[in-house]
Amino acid sequence: MLSSCHQLEEIKTLISSNSTPSKSFGYSSLLHFQEQSNSDPSSIQVLAQSSRCLIFSIVADIFDDDEEIAAQALKCLGFMIYHPSIVATILVDDTSLIFQSLTKLIMGTKMKSVCNLGVWCISIQQLDASFLAAHFHLLLQAVVHALDNPIGSLSTTFEAIQAVMKLATQLSEKMRELSHIWAPSICRRLLSIDKKERDMSERCLLKIKSIIFPPTLALSKALIEDMKPKLLCGMKDLINQGMKVQTIQAWGWFIRFLGYHAIKKNRHLINDMLKIPELTFPDHSPQVQIASLVAWEGLIDNLIHLPLLPCETNSAMESGIHKVRIPRGNVHDLQENGFLKSIKLIMTPLVGVISSKCDVSVRSSCLNTWCYLLHKLDTNINCPSVMKLVLDPILEAVFQIGPDSKNIWLWNLCLELLDDFILAKFKVVDCDRNDQVTHQLSTTPSMLGPSIPSKYSWKQYPIKWLPWDFSQLDFFINIIIIITRHVSMAEISSEDRNLVFDAAIRLFRSVLKGVQMEFRNMSIEFKDIILCLNSILRFVKKIYEGLYSEGSGSNDMHHASLLFIEIITEELESSILGSPLYKVALDLTYIENLCSSNDIKLAKVLGICDITYMDKVSHVVYLSVVYICLLVKSTLSTSKMEFVLQRSHKYFKFIFSSYDPLEVLQFSISLLYKDIRYRYLQIWIAITKGLKDRIDSVKDLSLLNMESDSTSYHVICHLLSYPFFICTCLSQNPTMIRSSLEDSIVPSQRKHELEHVTEVWKSLYGSVSISKLECPTRNSFPEDLCSILNGCLDDYTCMLECSNEIDSSYKELDLNLLSLSGEVVMCVLEHAVTSDVNSGSTKSQGGRYRISSGISNILGFAARFLKLSRMKIRAEPQVGNVISRVFSALARFVSCLDLQQHILSFLEILSCPLLQWLLLVEKIEDQPTKDQLQLLWTETLNSLLRSQPPLIFSSSFLKLQACLLEKTLDHPNYSISEPTINFWNSTYRKQPVLEYPQNLLPVLDKLSRNAKLNLHTRSQPFLKRCRSAIQDISPPRRYKVTATHNRSSKRIELTKETVIRPNPRRKKLELTEHQKEVRRAQQGRERDCSGHGPGIRTYTSLDFSRGNEDSQESQDTRNPEAILEMLRRVA
Repeated sequence: MLSSCHQLEEIKTLISSNSTPSKSFGYSSLLHFQEQSNSDPSSIQVLAQSSRCLIFSIVADIFDDDEEIAAQALKCLGFMIYHPSIVATILVDDTSLIFQSLTKLIMGTKMKSVCNLGVWCISIQQLDASFLAAHFHLLLQAVVHALDNPIGSLSTTFEAIQAVMKLATQLSEKMRELSHIWAPSICRRLLSIDKKERDMSERCLLKIKSIIFPPTLALSKALIEDMKPKLLCGMKDLINQGMKVQTIQAWGWFIRFLGYHAIKKNRHLINDMLKIPELTFPDHSPQVQIASLVAWEGLIDNLIHLPLLPCETNSAMESGIHKVRIPRGNVHDLQENGFLKSIKLIMTPLVGVISSKCDVSVRSSCLNTWCYLLHKLDTNINCPSVMKLVLDPILEAVFQIGPDSKNIWLWNLCLELLDDFILAKFKVVDCDRNDQVTHQLSTTPSMLGPSIPSKYSWKQYPIKWLPWDFSQLDFFINIIIIITRHVSMAEISSEDRNLVFDAAIRLFRSVLKGVQMEFRNMSIEFKDIILCLNSILRFVKKIYEGLYSEGSGSNDMHHASLLFIEIITEELESSILGSPLYKVALDLTYIENLCSSNDIKLAKVLGICDITYMDKVSHVVYLSVVYICLLVKSTLSTSKMEFVLQRSHKYFKFIFSSYDPLEVLQFSISLLYKDIRYRYLQIWIAITKGLKDRIDSVKDLSLLNMESDSTSYHVICHLLSYPFFICTCLSQNPTMIRSSLEDSIVPSQRKHELEHVTEVWKSLYGSVSISKLECPTRNSFPEDLCSILNGCLDDYTCMLECSNEIDSSYKELDLNLLSLSGEVVMCVLEHAVTSDVNSGSTKSQGGRYRISSGISNILGFAARFLKLSRMKIRAEPQVGNVISRVFSALARFVSCLDLQQHILSFLEILSCPLLQWLLLVEKIEDQPTKDQLQLLWTETLNSLLRSQPPLIFSSSFLKLQACLLEKTLDHPNYSISEPTINFWNSTYRKQPVLEYPQNLLPVLDKLSRNAKLNLHTRSQPFLKRCRSAIQDISPPRRYKVTATHNRSSKRIELTKETVIRPNPRRKKLELTEHQKEVRRAQQGRERDCSGHGPGIRTYTSLDFSRGNEDSQESQDTRNPEAILEMLRRVA
């Protein structure tokens, strides 16, 4: 330290001498000493202790005429007022001396280097701000002089600009107050031809813009004074010289310096200034366009100058969410007219740029400017009128371009921004006393998942989104529609399509969650709910109608449309969508354009209301109808279609679980019956599986709201009838077959689909049977269902009999119906047996369960299948498997029959088709089919033996069985003839008196002679005597057997020629009470179970428990005495 002190003393001596060389050497030594002191604390300490003495000497020498000495002195002074350790020791008086001297030097010297160093000292000084404030005007005077120095030195100007930045940092308020003095000089240099001068001026403004903006009124006025005569002309000159980038950059600063108030009061000047960007925005150079967009932010700063909107917070107690309501339509408070005009002016070039085919960097810059505008709008951005001007055009333009490789960044930016706006609905918004809006996440758990941190630059401009309400719903829906359109575009890549698909679904779900939150608000009005629901349905209709008008459309678009509907039903409460208070007209063009050729048929077949255009339905029905229509129009590949059908199954299951299933099911089935297409079976599968799952989950059909009009009952019946209806209708129209099958899947897949239809049909039928569906009529559910199915098969059978065979190209449709019918026959018969077992019906004496419900239509359905299958067995041997299983099911079914009325119904209805199959048995190549047919015949005979009450195997009953016994007693197949003969020997052989029908006599004679069949001993002599002259001695027939309209039954009536005369030699027998009742019933004009007229006698119209006394006369003819009398006359 002693060495440093000694060295510094020598330096002081040198700089104090009058010798120029010594003084120069002294300052050189001092500079060297100062440089070394940076690494030597002791040297700094010595300098600090000698600062006062040194400063006085240095300040005196800065005015030296020797430029070298003055320059060296200034450099030493700069170090003294820069180093913190030395600055701390400088007194106030010393600073006053320094600033006064520097000002005097800068303004008086003619030496460029000296002037530069003087200004440099000001720009690097680290003196206390209080010292500077005391001499601020002196310093500013020196700096302003240096800016526009008379020497014209750019280096001096550069140092002055550095000094401005230093003073602005240390004395910001004072510099702002007097900015009109120093700022115009810097602004003018923005139009300089010299690039360095422009650059250093712009760097200065960038550094101090937070201090000078917004500009003071004095600064604005000062710039206006310069603008008209100088700056406007300067900008035009630069434009003419091709310097558009430099011009528009300067324009951006000028427009900021003018300020909001100056712009409002000098519109003509602003109009003149706006001519500059009019020349730069359309330029083809990306650099010029980007510079124009950056400069445009200056106009945004001045035009968007309204105060924050006041907010009114209403607490929604139910959800715990605070909603911010924006005043609407208050022109006075918002100054709406001028405000919106300013926004429109700002948005005009932005929309033009984003919509043009410019470079992606230009679009990116445009979005940055746009985000800056959103930031400056503050909470005003939530006003619908502002949103329409600011958000709509930009988002539409970006989303219409699509997420290609060039636009993906912009696409993601807008998606995130839009998502941020939607999520604002789920945030708590508080307005504090300073009207500053702050967002906090709601304590209510969000179903949207965690928010993703932003990767985009717009986050540097925070946007104050407020929770939205129904007034913004149309805006969201419109944007989602625009996004969704890209899903159907063929030229888009699969990756981009998936991106668009996911974005649309995510946004739509978020919007609906917000809508549902709004629905929970108890203060919401009825009209607002209606408007909201209508907006959602308009969206669904627009999506669907777009697909309908464009033909088949895109598979992914169909998938997206289905998902939209699923999201609506999932996110919105069933109390809203299913409410009868909010019904809407079914205004779909698809419904309007449906062919009406099937309406008459439908009205006759269905017992429910037909679906018609403009029907008033609930929203969930409207959505379900659209859902079905979308499924019809889907042209997906097999794998994707299976996925869609799985989703549709889940959709209908959810619908039936969450809403009134009857209403949805009724309209869905009506729509299925309305349009005949083979692919509707896929939709039928989805609906049926959904209903089946719902029934299984509750184990009760009360969910269908059983009503007195039995609508739900018929809905189930016709749902199960639909596959038969489709096959029958298509088979009657070859043209319809061709168009329908060509519109569906390939034949191999249709076979698989039919198997699926059969499986689903059986599963629903089983669920309905287990749930014990109540029948509003006297019949059971299977009976009523089979009644409808019988009508379908009758139509189909009639078509086969009256027309040529179906085109061989579509034989699978014919086989499909046959296979389906067989499976359904087996299913119904199986459940007819098991349902009675499960219901706990009493067992018969043989240990079998009795079937207690009606079976006529069930047997009629089986009979029709047997007839239809017999027609197809030769041409299509592959149906043998189904036929064999049906025979097995019938055998099991008849094995459970004990009641006499059921057994007689079985024999009456199935005797004709069964006889036809028995005659065909030898020609059947499939052995299992033969075996099951033989088993069925055996079980049929056994059922007659166990009837309760027992059957009386009298002559009348024998005549009714004559046709069957004639063919089976002497059947060539031993497995059929043997049980028949055993049956005879167990029944009719035991009857002492029988009248043998004429057609049985040859068979009985042959078998009795061969000792295979036994006759009662009292009947044998008579049989032998009448064998030779059977035609002459045969008594007149009392019955005539004719075919009825129903091919499964026969008409048996008394012939007109038969006159039964009473025997006068025989005393009239007295009738029991039961016999009298039977006589009265059978002599009256009544109809049998098949609907025939009076006089008809069938199995079920006879009382075999007491012998079938038709009348007193007929009873007499069956009396043993009367039979003996007849035998004597014959003998």
